[in-house]
Amino acid sequence: MVDYSKILQNLEFFNISTDSFTIFEWKPPKSYKSYILDLNIVKKNPTSNIFFHIFKGEMKIVHIRLKNLIYTAGSNNEVQFQLLEALIEQVSVVFNEIYDIESYIKYDNFSTSMFSSFKEEIDKIISNFNSLNCVRDLKVPCMVCNGILIVIVKRSFIEDAESYPVPLVYNHKGHAILCFIDKNYDIRGVELVNVTG
Repeated sequence: MVDYSKILQNLEFFNISTDSFTIFEWKPPKSYKSYILDLNIVKKNPTSNIFFHIFKGEMKIVHIRLKNLIYTAGSNNEVQFQLLEALIEQVSVVFNEIYDIESYIKYDNFSTSMFSSFKEEIDKIISNFNSLNCVRDLKVPCMVCNGILIVIVKRSFIEDAESYPVPLVYNHKGHAILCFIDKNYDIRGVELVNVTG
């Protein structure tokens, strides 16, 4: 089994914000980097309930707008997008269990320092990620590499699917494959796909 907690040690930042300001930001110890420009790009996207992925050199950024909040996670390229999405989903659940954030935002009269202790919750989520059982690693054959790739898939992606098999595109070293995954997490087919952008 893959040690997801170890992979998530490659996390660069986690941000929870509104369109106007940052509510909470987590960074690894001794990190002084700023991601303000990245967050400004993320905030320009008004679409809700869809994960967006950004490749930025040696970094991957995932974000989603849920109700009035934008959740953003950034990591180095060692972390797969599905793992970052699963992390965001888990953090969102815990954050909303602890804080009645909708009330705070509605009255717009609160100090963001009240959320500083949430850093401990992020650390707990990362260190216990394997036990949360929210992702699976699948072995997928790649006809370009002539090998087997480990593809991380979040459980909600499969379990919340409207039909099966579920298609998933995986970018790998300049090419992409389309995997078809059934409800039992079995690979039902793999195709090479062309990518443009």
